Amino acid sequence: MANRLGKIYGTEEDKVNCNFYFKIGACRHGDKCNRIHNKPSISQTILIKHLYINPPTAIAIAEGNKVSDEALQEALKHFENFYEDIFLELAKYGELLELNVCDNLGDHLIGNVYAKFNSEDEAAKAFKALNGKYYNGKQVVAEYSPVTNFKECRCRQYE
Repeated sequence: MANRLGKIYGTEEDKVNCNFYFKIGACRHGDKCNRIHNKPSISQTILIKHLYINPPTAIAIAEGNKVSDEALQEALKHFENFYEDIFLELAKYGELLELNVCDNLGDHLIGNVYAKFNSEDEAAKAFKALNGKYYNGKQVVAEYSPVTNFKECRCRQYE
């Protein structure tokens, strides 16, 4: 029995634990989800919710609308400036193995920043230093994330 439960943990067959939260560190159902969101007390990965604000051009692109080359370049520059800024800030706390910024338009993922550090200690330093600070007029809300494999970290709602 325990072996079977171990094999289904975090999968769609798991009727107790939310497989969405397990894979992407967020759930489109939020607090209304009928499954458990097992939030880790420590992790190599921190999630900073809704930190990146997409410019209107980026949203238009994501929705499949045509935009001018100039607007496209402006949106790209906006993202690159953000990415460089957040990378340099996070790198103060340790070696970053991965840094992902969600462009998914789902309310549970839009603008989320995932930072995977080399160690849990480095992630803890970043977590403690960033929580409650302000970035671009918004208070930073960081949490530890269960996500360790970003190849699996994709919401089907996005597809």
